[in-house]
Amino acid sequence: MYLYTGLTELLPLNAVYALLMTSHGVSTGELSVLFAVWTLTTFVCEVPSGALADRFPRHRVLAVAALALCTGFALWTALPSLGSFAAGFVLWGAGTALTSGTLQSLLYDGLAGEGRAGQYARVSSRMAAVQACSLAASSLAATPLVLLGGYAATGWVSVLFTLLAVPTALGLGRWAPGPAPAPEPRPGPGPETQPEPPGYLTVLRAGLAEARGTPRVRSAVLLTAALTGLGVVDEYLPVLAREAGTPAAAVPLLLLLPWAAMAAGGFVGGRMAGAGDRLLAVLLGAGGAALAAGALTGRPAGFLGIAAFYCVLRLAQIVAGTRLQHAISGPARATVTSIAGLGAQAVALGVFLTLGLAARWASAAVLVALTAVPVLLLAVRLALRPDAAHDVPPPWPDEPPPPARADAVETTVVKESDA
Repeated sequence: MYLYTGLTELLPLNAVYALLMTSHGVSTGELSVLFAVWTLTTFVCEVPSGALADRFPRHRVLAVAALALCTGFALWTALPSLGSFAAGFVLWGAGTALTSGTLQSLLYDGLAGEGRAGQYARVSSRMAAVQACSLAASSLAATPLVLLGGYAATGWVSVLFTLLAVPTALGLGRWAPGPAPAPEPRPGPGPETQPEPPGYLTVLRAGLAEARGTPRVRSAVLLTAALTGLGVVDEYLPVLAREAGTPAAAVPLLLLLPWAAMAAGGFVGGRMAGAGDRLLAVLLGAGGAALAAGALTGRPAGFLGIAAFYCVLRLAQIVAGTRLQHAISGPARATVTSIAGLGAQAVALGVFLTLGLAARWASAAVLVALTAVPVLLLAVRLALRPDAAHDVPPPWPDEPPPPARADAVETTVVKESDA
């Protein structure tokens, strides 16, 4: 699972694709529109793909997601144009939706099947650190690749890594929980038959009902969505770096700062999984202020403040994601997690559209600094929540009970296996 996460993030193109697009005539405003297309695609596919991951083998869903990324990057590299960039973002959005909820659910249910669900925070924080380290390594590798082979070299290397992620995902079938025990046959006039597995819509309705009707789940979904959606400001960091006077070949090196900070936040997040709302509010307030100050310096040194923000943000994401996984008890874990992803895409879409409109009059520094406003508002909201006075959310058991079987929705969900 660490390998799959690393391969899908070890993409040198991540550090320079905004520069690739601007080098082919894409303006900052058009770039925001492309980001919005990307986010809208993920938004539309998010929850349906989560239900797919609850209905079909999750490791195969992850393989399809990696193949979608590979195809999109190949389009960008072989046929760079506004149309291919848009098509690539559609594929990337679909791949993101297929991964969102699927990977976390595969991890949680795999650990629960081994009686180790209480270790989810630690393992997920390590995965977050692997993700950030992969981004940092991508940034480090992008500079020599750009110098030696231009943006095309970063594109083809990214295609290779995402292609390797396909068989890696298929190998994750060993993490899939075993099949559910067969239910007792129901008496009837005809021959005894086993009930059919639940349909796609049954699984989808079960996930929607839990996310809407369980207060603890609903709260965790909203917090996870907000924290994840606000992280999309990183898409503007390459443009901000160029605006600050950083040479194009050195931009990936500068981006090492926030991505290394994300790795640090991932490591710390696993140890602070029980942090309460008040502590999160203080951290987010400090992080939002650091983001605004760093962006508005107009100098490469300002990336130190941006890095501090991303360290705090990743830590808070780990805390919120752990709360969510422990809160889910129904049969549609991936669907509920994808609902949080849907909320994140809604937040991200709002950020992209707002910054896209503001790009007509504002510099990249101002655009990035504006993102600190919703971060600070979220910090205030957390501090003022009624349960913030308790500072710590309800305690989780060391080993939460196994996920509920699908008979909670009057049928049995067939758990995926390698077959």
